Amino acid sequence: MGELARRYGPAALAWVVVLVVLRPAPTAGRTLVRVCVLGLAVSQTALTPVVDRALRSVGLTDTDRLTGHVGMLVAVWAGALVVLRLHDSDVGARLLTAWSVASGVVMCALFAAAPDLFADSPWVMEYCIAYAVAQFPGFVVVVVLCVRQARRAPDLALRVGLGLVVAGIVAAMCYLTIRTVVAISPRAGFSFAFGTRYPMSKALPTTAHLLVLCGVMVPAVAGWVRGRARYRRLAPLWLALYRATPEIALEPPRRRAPLFPTRLQLYRQVVEIRDGLLLLRPYRDADVVEAARDHTADAGLRGDHREAAVEAATVAAALRAHERGTPPSRPDDAVSGGRDLASDTEYLCQLADAFRDQPLGFTANLRSRTAG
Repeated sequence: MGELARRYGPAALAWVVVLVVLRPAPTAGRTLVRVCVLGLAVSQTALTPVVDRALRSVGLTDTDRLTGHVGMLVAVWAGALVVLRLHDSDVGARLLTAWSVASGVVMCALFAAAPDLFADSPWVMEYCIAYAVAQFPGFVVVVVLCVRQARRAPDLALRVGLGLVVAGIVAAMCYLTIRTVVAISPRAGFSFAFGTRYPMSKALPTTAHLLVLCGVMVPAVAGWVRGRARYRRLAPLWLALYRATPEIALEPPRRRAPLFPTRLQLYRQVVEIRDGLLLLRPYRDADVVEAARDHTADAGLRGDHREAAVEAATVAAALRAHERGTPPSRPDDAVSGGRDLASDTEYLCQLADAFRDQPLGFTANLRSRTAG
């Protein structure tokens, strides 16, 4: 069972990451990440026993190895290209692409020249060296730039993901080095039994693949969890605005919230809340704003918590005024929010929390102050 999991587990996980975790996105960086994991998926799938048997049955002996190695080369190229573009290194990206293409051509030529893949056969050693040389520049780029990126990344999930990727790449570099020495040893006349043992020849590459795939998954899964949390936090405010102004919604509320909302669903929720708040502007009461500021100061609220509580009280009063159809005599036209989509989403989440958690005493106190 353990050997079966080792042979098929990394391939299955890679396909799950490609098809489920990394949803298609219009950004070039996301596309390259998907290409990287797709290369890993093809590489791991090609090296499974069932694919090997299928290829042998049609006379394509050993082509599973070449397919797997080319898939790995594509994965390394795409992964290195992602981090190079993050660091605006266009020259490095072009050099890496040229190196990968040239190395791939040399690998294919050496593979075609080799009669078989036995260690002492002609061109096998050269092929193994070319395979290692093809990947090492990309590995070095990924390790160096990922470590640099992890040091300044503000997000814990991103730092953990980058750390796992680096650990996986280092493990892959160790494996390539060991396999290259194994390939050289018959020609050089020495024995390197250590490199043929199970931990080095089987467990190490599997571990490397799993670490890289987990590193890619961590930020994506963390993004899913954050998106779900934000969607649920915004729901009470969105529903209150929808009941007052149903025209803001493209679709009516669902019976059940999506398990993992997409970015588009979260974006649409933010836009619809903004539309609802805009329609409520004529009903915002300046007296309510002043009373809410006084009350929150008396309650000891400070900073963003105070601003969110004031805005939540203002929105709640505006909804009541809208329901009665009586705009205030002294309207408040203030507009607050974030500088971009990410900061505005966080601002609206804080507002939604305050709106949901308004105590009854707080609302009654505001009513008495504004009535007085």
